[in-house]
Amino acid sequence: MDPSAMTPDPTMMANGPPTVPLIQLAVYAALVLFLVIVLLTVMAIATLPVFFAALGLMDGGLRTIQNDPDPVGKTAKVGSLVFRSLRRNLLRTALTYVALFVLTGMLTFFYGIVMSIEGLTKEKEGSQLVIMTDKFGIPSMLPPGYIAQVKGMMRDEQVLPKELQPADVDKSFMTWSFVVASLDPVKPTKDNSMFLFAIDPDVVVNGMMAEQGLSKDDLGEKGWAELTAGIARVKEDKRNIVVGADRLEMIGKKVGDSIKLYSTNYKDIDFECHIVAAFPAGSRMGSNVAMRFDYLTAKLDDYKTKKGVEHPNASRCVNLIWVRLPSKASTERLASAVNQSSKFGAPAVKMEAFSAAIGSFLEPFKDILWGMKVIIMPAIALIMCLVIGITITIGVRERWGEMAVMKVLGFQPWMVMGMVVAEAVLVGLFGGMLSTWCVYFLPKLISWINEVAGGKFTFFDNWKSDWIILVWGPLLGIAVGTIGAALPSWNARKVKVSEVFAQVA
Repeated sequence: MDPSAMTPDPTMMANGPPTVPLIQLAVYAALVLFLVIVLLTVMAIATLPVFFAALGLMDGGLRTIQNDPDPVGKTAKVGSLVFRSLRRNLLRTALTYVALFVLTGMLTFFYGIVMSIEGLTKEKEGSQLVIMTDKFGIPSMLPPGYIAQVKGMMRDEQVLPKELQPADVDKSFMTWSFVVASLDPVKPTKDNSMFLFAIDPDVVVNGMMAEQGLSKDDLGEKGWAELTAGIARVKEDKRNIVVGADRLEMIGKKVGDSIKLYSTNYKDIDFECHIVAAFPAGSRMGSNVAMRFDYLTAKLDDYKTKKGVEHPNASRCVNLIWVRLPSKASTERLASAVNQSSKFGAPAVKMEAFSAAIGSFLEPFKDILWGMKVIIMPAIALIMCLVIGITITIGVRERWGEMAVMKVLGFQPWMVMGMVVAEAVLVGLFGGMLSTWCVYFLPKLISWINEVAGGKFTFFDNWKSDWIILVWGPLLGIAVGTIGAALPSWNARKVKVSEVFAQVA
């Protein structure tokens, strides 16, 4: 799963932890889980022909070598019996495959969530993103004078020795100012309002916005080229802005249009803007807008010139300050210096690693995440073992007499046991493999088709999974098949010919 998709919105972080009621959260989670199960079930049914075709090809391959000299020919004949057993009850085999497909997909889904969140909260040596906010105020609002002071401390070798400083302080520094504005000065609504990030345009090309999905890796060569071209146009005129494609669709505008925005959090301030580019639909910036910070400060200066007094928010027009440092030691040194400095007393500030900030933001959900990792995921794996175990047990009981005949014909107990385990492993292997392959490759295929056709499907275009699931899926299927078939295969191994024939008689 795409880690950036799991990143809490920094605007929400600036406004404090979420206050979603537990019941509402449970309803949302249940709805998402239901949709995931439905989607996985449809995919499982759609891949049934692939599953049976694969079994048929493997069986056909074994049949071609049955007449070869032993032990190859003998092994091929025994293997064909395994496939014959799977074909004995096609409905049961199909239902077992569908169940394992869905359960593996669910396990992959939960694994992606847990791993993404753990990745976000893990401190990364070599590139530490640090965030500075108002320590006590919500929302965070800082004076613009803090910008020069933080940069000065970053360049001060008494605070950060040369080896702990970033290579270029200006390219490792970013501020965010939030502007809420509407196209209608009288009646702002959800459909005519915008949320603007007032930033320095260079922070996009410098990689400081990479955590928001604005990077070459996230956008691809073509998308990145279009975005950088748009940023170049923004630098030409402070009135030029970049609007998310989702927001453009909502307000009924397009790239090239000129609009006038009336700010609601900066009273009596309006902006004449020209849309020169769009953020990709479905991305983290798909519903937001980016404008130049110096356009905001210029408007605040105009307000002071016209009114004769400073705007009420002019002295606190910076909401977040971001710094990228080369190491954990750099982060600790700078954070300690800033948090203890008297220069940042009005208001007091808090500087911490972004990973730590995300950890604080997710604190209310830590029990849920713990439950997903320690209870739900192992429970799903256990259910998969039970599904396999019950299915194989039914099959073994149906073939009790057949297994006795096999022993009379010279089959060793370990051979009978191996055949039973092989049936379970085959179903588990294909269930786990095709499930994880669909989760990984299907969104990429749909995204490629969309790109060729010139369409857009937000969910699939922004879905990413870790390639490691391609390995863990088949291995999980093999493990589940082996464990689930352990008891039934052991019972099959202990079949006593005399007792079976006595019952028949």
